[in-house]
Amino acid sequence: MTRPGWTMWSLLPRSGEGVGLEALALPLKDAISDEALVMTTTLSLELRTFLLRCRSRDGLVARLGASAAARYHPGVRALFVGPSGTGKTMAAGWLARKLGLPVYRVDLASIISKYIGETEKNLAQLLARAERAEVVLLFDEADSLFGKRTDVKEANDRFANAQTNYLLQRIESFDGITILTSNSRSRFDEAFTRRLDMIVDFPLPGPEERRALWQSHLGTNHSLDQKTLNQLAAAADLSGGHIRNVVLTAAVLAQEKQQAIEYEDVIAGLASEYRKLGRQLPVELNPGS
Repeated sequence: MTRPGWTMWSLLPRSGEGVGLEALALPLKDAISDEALVMTTTLSLELRTFLLRCRSRDGLVARLGASAAARYHPGVRALFVGPSGTGKTMAAGWLARKLGLPVYRVDLASIISKYIGETEKNLAQLLARAERAEVVLLFDEADSLFGKRTDVKEANDRFANAQTNYLLQRIESFDGITILTSNSRSRFDEAFTRRLDMIVDFPLPGPEERRALWQSHLGTNHSLDQKTLNQLAAAADLSGGHIRNVVLTAAVLAQEKQQAIEYEDVIAGLASEYRKLGRQLPVELNPGS
């Protein structure tokens, strides 16, 4: 919880522990506004429910029964699941801003070790520092750390499963807020999902969401009319991350000409993005068709 007179980025430990935390996680300092997050109605409802869960975590079981209060920890854990570019990391930043807390993205390369016991030790250090620092922890591509356990066929499998068991237990006892992201929930087993307070699905945007994404990214410095935006939303089946790349490319081209973004700038950006994806530009948008 925030304290009077503290700003969002002053929520670092008095002992200088933030320096230690940054050895294992990187602060994401971009404040994500409400307008920047384009969501479906269902996703918006789920994120706001998770936000309420985070805000009420300290006194949640005060008036509940003995079974609810037993073994209760004020930590909150959620898994954000969806294809790349659907806004999972942005949503984590949005939630952190709403809570008035810094968000740190865990550097998995600094956590995972090939040496026995080192991964567990690194995670224990990370969580201890995060608890003292009062931050939101973000584990991107969390399945690489908390993935499904395997059938034991050799000694390495037994060690890997023991390591996963420890990680699951430690994340459950963590008293802070943890957000994990993955492209697929099938990469986690039931024992892990049971320890989560919420699983939030981030679907690929439909035409309405894509139109809102185009408008949100383009802003006002462009010459595209509503009909053109509708055509882009209908024909270019891209995620928000890809639309962002297209608009940034279009902005570079427009800036070079010292003018507002035009349709041909957007088409050039789309062609570049589709080439990156190994796909053909939709025929409806191909100027040569």
